[in-house]
Amino acid sequence: MSEEIPLNTLLGLIRKESNPEVLQCAQRRQVAIWEEREPDYLPLLVHGAVPERDDYPTYNLKEQFSNPEKMLYEQLWTALGVLRSRADGVPSVRVNLGTGFLASVFGLEQEVFPDKMPWLREHLSKEEILRLMAQNLEPLFEKGLLPQCRRYIELYKEKLNRTPVSIFLPDTQGPFDLAHLLVGDIIFTELYDDTDFINHLLMLSSYVYRKVTVLLKAWIGEPLNSGYHSYYLRMSGCGVRCCEDTTTLLSPELIHSILPFTQEAIAPFGGWVHFCGNRHHMLESILSLPEVKGINFGNPEMYDWETVFPEIIAMGKLYYGTVSRKEREPLSEYFQRVLSPLKRKGNLILCLYLQEGETAQEALSLWHKVQDMHFP
Repeated sequence: MSEEIPLNTLLGLIRKESNPEVLQCAQRRQVAIWEEREPDYLPLLVHGAVPERDDYPTYNLKEQFSNPEKMLYEQLWTALGVLRSRADGVPSVRVNLGTGFLASVFGLEQEVFPDKMPWLREHLSKEEILRLMAQNLEPLFEKGLLPQCRRYIELYKEKLNRTPVSIFLPDTQGPFDLAHLLVGDIIFTELYDDTDFINHLLMLSSYVYRKVTVLLKAWIGEPLNSGYHSYYLRMSGCGVRCCEDTTTLLSPELIHSILPFTQEAIAPFGGWVHFCGNRHHMLESILSLPEVKGINFGNPEMYDWETVFPEIIAMGKLYYGTVSRKEREPLSEYFQRVLSPLKRKGNLILCLYLQEGETAQEALSLWHKVQDMHFP
């Protein structure tokens, strides 16, 4: 007897919680920020409570990797929380095949674990990279995990029919992060020892990032320059996320040498950039790229909000993500501090993690009240 995954039951809960008016309002508010228009209220992205989650089975990451129904099922619990919040999130899910997803196009395989994300087993040698040309990787849709991803996307589309849940891109990392995955830590010495090799490597990684993204968007059925991301984000005039975590380890001079490959990779789409750590020295360089539409900090607690947010505003970009909250800081004071650098309703899509005793609807109501006071 085959195992019965309660996917249809969960899809029923999703349809029951769908509120078209709330979702249309959420879309309007998020799109307005991307398009540099003022919404009625700045959007707040927050998860609502899903107490019944404990009553249903769970599937570990290894089980999800090999079964698209289990993968979709686990991700839909987050979508349900987004809908339950009745805030400004627009629910979406993705095919989650790990950070090595694009590296698999080059023939690399990942080890899959039950309790943590997949990780690459090996790297390519310098000689193997130098023998590769972009045309050797074609046809991309046949390579690595792409056939599996396409099958999963088709199942997602079938199951999500008649729901408000969209599909967003798998983890495509970014050109330099992908290059690091491909060759490992030799990338840091080769940046000094063999710039021709680095340029060839980054040509390949940016090519794969760009070309595979075009394929994925066609399979999902979304435009190049818009779409969904991160389970509750709606983008307009911006179609991708680009990770620059490895880039944070570089000096300012080296950062300038690799950013042209970032530009080339995201140029067809427009993108927002994510990176972890405190790397203020690279922020201006990234924000100065016209292809970059916004920024997301993996460690917002490492930045002084009242200093860094005006810099983002001055560059005409938006900030999407969380803002570090002080210990025992009342929510009203936190919202006032978050809004303090703003002269108009723009440049911000705020994600909020609720603390004990706080509810999504109370937070949303207070967020609006504080905005009414800040923007009279």
